[in-house]
Amino acid sequence: MKKITLFFLVLLFLLSVNAVYAGIIVSPARSEVHIANDSVYEGKYIIENGNDETITVSVTCEQWHNSPENENVKVEDWLSVPKKSLVLQPREKADINYKVNSKNYVGSLSAMVSFTYLAPKMTGINLMTSVPVYLTIKGTEKVDFEITEISLSNPRMYKEEGIPAAFKVKNNGNLPVRLKGVLTIKKGKKVVLEKPIDEQSPVYAGLDRIFVEKFQAPQKGKYALNISLNAFNISAEKSIQFRVNKYGEIIY
Repeated sequence: MKKITLFFLVLLFLLSVNAVYAGIIVSPARSEVHIANDSVYEGKYIIENGNDETITVSVTCEQWHNSPENENVKVEDWLSVPKKSLVLQPREKADINYKVNSKNYVGSLSAMVSFTYLAPKMTGINLMTSVPVYLTIKGTEKVDFEITEISLSNPRMYKEEGIPAAFKVKNNGNLPVRLKGVLTIKKGKKVVLEKPIDEQSPVYAGLDRIFVEKFQAPQKGKYALNISLNAFNISAEKSIQFRVNKYGEIIY
């Protein structure tokens, strides 16, 4: 019974986070709004019913991650989605309008707009697709982040996948930052590995987040590992020293 329950929980998770699985296609998948104080922005979503049956979709908004200055601001204070439900015929498309009001806020606010419907031919199961809205107040941006920790795991457990380099990033600013950069390994002054770090999930204002990049273990010797990250033309980096012994194990 536990195995069956776990299977359905995993299935429901996949259905809830992927528009294709859910049978609803929502565009855009992410909205970035940059406006000055006392401004209003009007946008829209295009929602398509990918099912072969008629569905009734409910629309809800949930507060996501605000910068510290906006800790007590509720989603309904700045984001309005007038249409709360709609009926879609098979393969039908419809527009969902929304309005963002920047008022006198500072920094950033964000929300999740969710589209939920009862799954056809699946009694009692609701499917949901959620898309984020990010509001940045022009002229009040503060970009400030740092890499606070780097750690390596012993490669004996990860021989096929490589050595996991975990690094923690702290966002001291007031905007979400999506970081990308490069992982570099040097032996003395010689670069033995340089691996790009693709854009990561956002680190929200006032919070930290841990990321992991894997690399193949170099030969026995002493090395320096450097993580360099950038966003909004701002950079941060941090290095650690490590050794690899004759068994391919990491030693600090």
